[in-house]
Amino acid sequence: MKQGICTIALMFVLIGVVGCNTASRQPQFQRAAIVPDQLKPGDTAMIQVEVKDRHDIVRRVEGIVKEDPTIRLKLHDDGQPPDEKAGDNVWVLQVDVPFQATPGDFLLQLSAYRADGTVVPVKTKAGTVPLSTTVPLKILNP
Repeated sequence: MKQGICTIALMFVLIGVVGCNTASRQPQFQRAAIVPDQLKPGDTAMIQVEVKDRHDIVRRVEGIVKEDPTIRLKLHDDGQPPDEKAGDNVWVLQVDVPFQATPGDFLLQLSAYRADGTVVPVKTKAGTVPLSTTVPLKILNP
């Protein structure tokens, strides 16, 4: 009986030290960037985000410019340039800044979608939220 109590106590200590491992199984965005992050009208930029997705849940990655949600950008992981390798979970898009682009600071929100078209949900301490990240960019005067 004493050995059983010690085993249970040891399990609680290990759980407290190691923690719950469910977060590592969820898809995650890593290394999201726009290169270069300061652009002028007419410049070309590369949007790239690496997705950690052990269970192949993410089927699509899209971005919207938060200041103008009508601007939607679909990133690719299909092996077609500028994407280097299909299915490597590195999603990319090359974009040209329109000549009529307004100078200023902007935020590009990248979101991941499942095969059914819904946003991938992830659990956080605050609750369940969509898998997304925000990348800043600046458009300078020409």
